[in-house]
Amino acid sequence: MFTPQLCVDAVFEEFGIAAVLDPDGAANDVLVLPSQEDQELSFGQTEIIDAGGVFEIRAGDFAGYSAGAILEVAGERRKVKSHRVRDKRRLKVVLSTAPST
Repeated sequence: MFTPQLCVDAVFEEFGIAAVLDPDGAANDVLVLPSQEDQELSFGQTEIIDAGGVFEIRAGDFAGYSAGAILEVAGERRKVKSHRVRDKRRLKVVLSTAPST
């Protein structure tokens, strides 16, 4: 197997968080890596915490999906707003998500 792919797979297996892609249809179990921390804003005494919504997923796991796909992470349903490939070997996809209604 392609050595960089083995490295990416090892990272996902070690640090990945269990998720389900398309829970209402195919229900594919995948591993994701959160790549954006929670955002915390303070307005005087009021604090707002917005859950981070950017995840990395292996390209093979996201193949055939696009914007609009539903990703369930830790019991929370999130809708994929956009996706992009940032690594030059095209092994991972970065998903920008928002809470699904």
